[in-house]
Amino acid sequence: MSLNFRSLSLVAAFTLSLLVGCGSGVKTHPVAGKIEIPSGEIQPLAGHTIELALDSDPNIRAAGQIQPDGTFELETLHGGTVLKGALPGTYKARLVLADDDIKQKALATKAIPQRYLQFEKSGLALQVPATDAVSLKILRR
Repeated sequence: MSLNFRSLSLVAAFTLSLLVGCGSGVKTHPVAGKIEIPSGEIQPLAGHTIELALDSDPNIRAAGQIQPDGTFELETLHGGTVLKGALPGTYKARLVLADDDIKQKALATKAIPQRYLQFEKSGLALQVPATDAVSLKILRR
């Protein structure tokens, strides 16, 4: 798991632990999906992160690192523990570009419109648990 995911999830983990309490079990659902760029290459997004915010409580987040083929698996940080999957609900999604490699970040910035870096503008959303295969399409226009 990247440091970027941990830093993005710190506030969410604290909030989540307050909401559900330390001793109660948290039920997450596995989420595996794929980012697709119909008019381009997915490779520039490899190593960056897809982050989700729960519509009913945007402080609850899930995230996953984008692989070279565009696939990702979501994880949720809860009470200092990384849980596979995400809590049930409807989520908005955005991309978070890693700062580790300036060249890699520059390639990703050129590959996608800036709107995909913001929850409210990206148009990316998904439901957990998912009823179909999770596919998030990034359009160049």
